[in-house]
Amino acid sequence: MHDASPATLDDRVRAFLTTFSRDTDPAAVGETFADPFLLADATGARPVPRAAFLAALPGREHAFRDAGLGTPVLTRIDCQRLDETYVLARGDWDAPRTQGRKPVRLASSFLLHDDGDAFRVVLYLNHQGLPTA
Repeated sequence: MHDASPATLDDRVRAFLTTFSRDTDPAAVGETFADPFLLADATGARPVPRAAFLAALPGREHAFRDAGLGTPVLTRIDCQRLDETYVLARGDWDAPRTQGRKPVRLASSFLLHDDGDAFRVVLYLNHQGLPTA
């Protein structure tokens, strides 16, 4: 019997980001974030309690739909182990346009706490906002 080789860091991060971006259960998504975590975007950085994040998640699907976008698909990751506990990961997603035009590229970076079994987001950096429809 042949055991599967252990997952590489890239494989683990790809699986985590794919699950994070495709899971429709807000509680499951919320569990992947520290409480609180740091959210950063063009307006600055702020701590976000998990409960507030969970309350905002239903609006995420509406925001994509209002921007004329479908469900984003993870297309690329870059990750770097910073030490035994933390990983810096950048993910690129392509969000299809509902009007059939070229997909919109979205990018986010994450500082992930790695306990050896699972990741938890401690910093979520959104590189750009959604385009308007």
